[in-house]
Amino acid sequence: MDKMEKDPVTSNEAIKRADYAREKGEVVLRTHEYDGIQEFDQKLPNWWLFTLWGAIAAFFIYYTLYYTLDLLPSSKAQMDAKVEQIEAVRKKALEETLAKLDDSVLVNEWSTNSEIVASGKGIYTQMCAACHGADLAANGGTTGRALNDGEWFYGGKPMDVFKIINEGTPAGSNGLNGLKMVAWGKSGLTPKQVAEVTAYLIDENPKDFAEYKK
Repeated sequence: MDKMEKDPVTSNEAIKRADYAREKGEVVLRTHEYDGIQEFDQKLPNWWLFTLWGAIAAFFIYYTLYYTLDLLPSSKAQMDAKVEQIEAVRKKALEETLAKLDDSVLVNEWSTNSEIVASGKGIYTQMCAACHGADLAANGGTTGRALNDGEWFYGGKPMDVFKIINEGTPAGSNGLNGLKMVAWGKSGLTPKQVAEVTAYLIDENPKDFAEYKK
């Protein structure tokens, strides 16, 4: 290759010209060498530099506001606030549902509505059958309390059944063989769904709630 055909980047002239790129689009082979390897240098595009310095600035601003001045809420505070919001929504929904419910309404309206009972059965099958049994017999009471033997340990009124499903085993009770029932009102079921499960149990045990029948 003659002088006219020399590569302007890898030629000795280019190496001597500069060690760093000085303008946009300029390609330079840096003068230092390690193990026979040389390094190209190109000026980084402005958008990349703005992103880099912006990220660094954002870090220092956030660090100062969060750790030094304590002006931003902590992760714990944010989580506590979300939990409080959820609890407020749950409490309001429960109050609205309880305002429409009583023993008579559960027996004469909810448990006589086939759609409500079917929905309650579906929820029971998914959430409750593992312990109380698909047939309500709870494997003879070995995995939970049977729900078809006419005995309602925590109260036999329709609203008592609603309460135990919603709130779980009372704090002062040891449960069954040391096992306590989950408070489903705080573990995934809405007040309406709790009422639907209650309606299903009433429908399955008509004799137990006959006194409330109109």
